[in-house]
Amino acid sequence: MEVEKPFVAVKNIKSPREDWGPVKLIYVAGKGGVGKSVCSAASGIWKAHQGKDTLVFSMDPAHSLSDIFDIDLGSQPRKIREHLYAYEPDLAEEARGFFRRYKNIFTALFGLFEVEVKPEDFGNMPGVSELIFMDKLNDIYVEKKYDFVIIDSAPTAMVLPLLQLPSITTGFVTKVLGMRNRWMGVLDLLQPGFGDSILSEVRTMRLKAETMRNVLLDPEAASITVVTIPEKAAVEESRRLIETVESHGVAVSSIVINHVIRDCDCRFCREKKASQISYIRELRDRYHEKRIAVLPDYGGEIKGDGLLKVAEDLYAKEQLKI
Repeated sequence: MEVEKPFVAVKNIKSPREDWGPVKLIYVAGKGGVGKSVCSAASGIWKAHQGKDTLVFSMDPAHSLSDIFDIDLGSQPRKIREHLYAYEPDLAEEARGFFRRYKNIFTALFGLFEVEVKPEDFGNMPGVSELIFMDKLNDIYVEKKYDFVIIDSAPTAMVLPLLQLPSITTGFVTKVLGMRNRWMGVLDLLQPGFGDSILSEVRTMRLKAETMRNVLLDPEAASITVVTIPEKAAVEESRRLIETVESHGVAVSSIVINHVIRDCDCRFCREKKASQISYIRELRDRYHEKRIAVLPDYGGEIKGDGLLKVAEDLYAKEQLKI
């Protein structure tokens, strides 16, 4: 596999694609510490090498793409090499923008409970980071600047809030509309047009959530890869994740089993290998209809040009297809 190297960052932001074809989203999900970010970065390298404009987008507040690419990405999409871009949104910065975008909703909501929340602290509230990343992902999707967006998901599986949010916002809109005649006049006394501004912001949020959910439900537009390791806790968490996601009508297309130790004659490695084989067999039996890739333990930290080997093991050997 011929791949350009080394990694050289280019500061300019990408311009829109000329063909304006459909964008494909690839979610990489799983338990923390199993190698999601490495698999995301390697997948991005593979698609870029095929000439596809690809963005690797971190939805994990504990960003690690900068370390893996061995480049300081900053808080805007940055060109890594030809056709390859990476983005680690700054949560505090995005939280301030998100707060301004939906200012009337949150002013009314926090005012109802007499709570004062500063925009810079907003991103630390439970569940808010999912909303912020969903909003940003929608913007990236509708801009159509990339052929592929590889999503390095948070350990909590960012896909679940994307599926659940439309029903939450729909319920909220329904309740607000039901109270419109009773309360809009009161709200407008606080500020002219305040009530209608709230409705407009909620509708915008709902539209974005529905857009992203519909993309997830379309196997031609999105796919989900679950990364795990052959250990009991990770395998069980992966099982729960897959069951939960698929209960919403979204199929997990592939599983990556990472950190499989190589053959070794020492007693420790033999016993660990035997344990790993049993979990690998369990995953293959349970998910025989899915693509399953096995990655070895590479014996050290994977970053920079080391990602090329991971990409080759996943895709050149045809364990996975994207």
